[in-house]
Amino acid sequence: MEIKEFIEIGERKAGTQKELAKYLNIAASTLRIVKSGRTSLDPAYCIKLARFINKDEIEVIAASRLVTEKDEEKRKIFESCFKRTSQAACIGLVVGLSMILTPSTAQAESLNVAESNTIYIMLYYGRKL
Repeated sequence: MEIKEFIEIGERKAGTQKELAKYLNIAASTLRIVKSGRTSLDPAYCIKLARFINKDEIEVIAASRLVTEKDEEKRKIFESCFKRTSQAACIGLVVGLSMILTPSTAQAESLNVAESNTIYIMLYYGRKL
């Protein structure tokens, strides 16, 4: 399933895209961009969405990451998250990536969203700051 489909389920449950965005505590424009396939949704919001629509958290995170992931090896890992037998490995991968790539609270408070996203991208692709 694609992230767009998960978002559409959430929209139906919330009533509107704007209400879903409000529930997730993100801008409606951000949700539109994610739904259009131009970017992925932060793993924390994927988890919140998954819980709201009663779907598997790992599947929603993997669907979101597949939107922008270019590396074939990583794509295969995320795609394997849709198979029940591979979910334990996916949980480890997602938790590990989240711990490495998410700035601490103190760092996040001192960064604006653009800076935070830039750091996330740079760390994700292995570039030094």
